[in-house]
Amino acid sequence: MDPAAHVVHFVLGNHTTHWRDIERLDESHIASQSRRFVAGRNSWIAQTYVRLRPALEARGWTVTVGEAFEPGAIVMVHRDDANDFATCAHASYLVVVRADRAPVAACDLAIVQNRIDNAPHERFIPLWPQPGLRSRDPSRGASISRIAYYGRTTSAPAWFSDAAFLRALRRRGIEFDIQATQWEDYRRVDVCIAAREDSGTLLATKPATKVYNAWLAGVPVLAAPEPAYVELRRGPLDFIEIHDGGEVLEALDALRADPALFNAMAANGLERGKDYSVDAIRNRWLALLEEEVQPAFAARSGDLASRRLWHLRAMAAQKTMSRVHRARIAYQRWSVRQPPLFSPGRPSGQGAVDNLADVPGEPFGAAD
Repeated sequence: MDPAAHVVHFVLGNHTTHWRDIERLDESHIASQSRRFVAGRNSWIAQTYVRLRPALEARGWTVTVGEAFEPGAIVMVHRDDANDFATCAHASYLVVVRADRAPVAACDLAIVQNRIDNAPHERFIPLWPQPGLRSRDPSRGASISRIAYYGRTTSAPAWFSDAAFLRALRRRGIEFDIQATQWEDYRRVDVCIAAREDSGTLLATKPATKVYNAWLAGVPVLAAPEPAYVELRRGPLDFIEIHDGGEVLEALDALRADPALFNAMAANGLERGKDYSVDAIRNRWLALLEEEVQPAFAARSGDLASRRLWHLRAMAAQKTMSRVHRARIAYQRWSVRQPPLFSPGRPSGQGAVDNLADVPGEPFGAAD
């Protein structure tokens, strides 16, 4: 392929089973079929293809999609589809979305969901906001009668179901809605809760979507000090930090007592959310592709076909990192359920094993 050509190919491992119609979709389908674009490769690869294709084609790019890697081209792929020795992936310029998985070694660039301890070959691009997001009804004013958590319940804190906490909410006339599947509708939500309990290693890979989805919806946020949330925070109006149900109640009482604070948090969120809108994230992707990825691809496209040995070594390191990553998460989940022997200290989110990404014999990208 001509190294000067602007071609990007999106790899979708579930193209045949889930996305045969993707070339006929446009952004209106992301809103109308929002649940198709949730989780893993669906949110990161399918959605990015649909959202970027018109803008890239308007700039003269050729944009394709399929299950197989395209030799001699820029390839965008989720880590789940770039974790196999038996592919021709080595012959593509690999832009791999790490998501909340172990570090990526077999790539030219890795896309990460936050700015926590990024490696030299990693680039932060925010995950798209919730597909089909519906903002809070402004006629609700500064009233608080319904709070909500949006997300899977497997890592929900125990205090979500604490009887005393729920009674205290009922006494205040506040409903607590836990939305495990319908994550787009904020119309009747007054305050959003962003809190979960899980392995520090896993939480260090998570995006800040729970916070900036609420910002975009015009809803004040009460958030636990999860790494991505803390990194995102610029001021006290971004969110009120909470650790348990008692602090949630204190925050709700404070917001009820001070409607100006409620309105200031909602307005601040709308302003901060501009950096995480669809247009803002699309512009980040376009800048990365045109200013870094395409020049790096053009500079080294002639060498891609000959780096099979590098890819084998990188994949071996990647597999090792996956095993260590899973073991660390399993240990941390187990340890928080045990009574402390000496100290209640938490394991850190990242560790030295991530240095295995520095695979000898081939650089990750021309910009490193």
